[in-house]
Amino acid sequence: MTRDPLAPFDDAVFAAVAEEFDTSTAALRDLVRRQQEAVRRLPGVDDIVYEWRRGFPNDPVVERRQEAYYLSVADTVWPEFAAALSLDEREATLLRTVHRRQLEATVGGSPTGDRGAMVLTRE
Repeated sequence: MTRDPLAPFDDAVFAAVAEEFDTSTAALRDLVRRQQEAVRRLPGVDDIVYEWRRGFPNDPVVERRQEAYYLSVADTVWPEFAAALSLDEREATLLRTVHRRQLEATVGGSPTGDRGAMVLTRE
């Protein structure tokens, strides 16, 4: 059985980001779902994390859980996802904010420097 792409994302995170950016939780959920499904269409979640671990100078895995990978990825990763999903600047900011807030809520802390948070739901 395939895990729901939104499984590791908390309702409270969606609600807080929606309120801060004056958008709907439904729009945020749709945005995150689209991104999670796009990763699944790539070589797959486990495979992309493996490639990033090999290809980046710093291991991006902050924490690995049964339901998700919590990552601190190079900031160059996010523009690629934004372009692949045809996101405008606001949508890209919303998506990154949800991921950052979810990583902070789940594992504490947040990426620093030229790194960005990303939560990838494991299949």
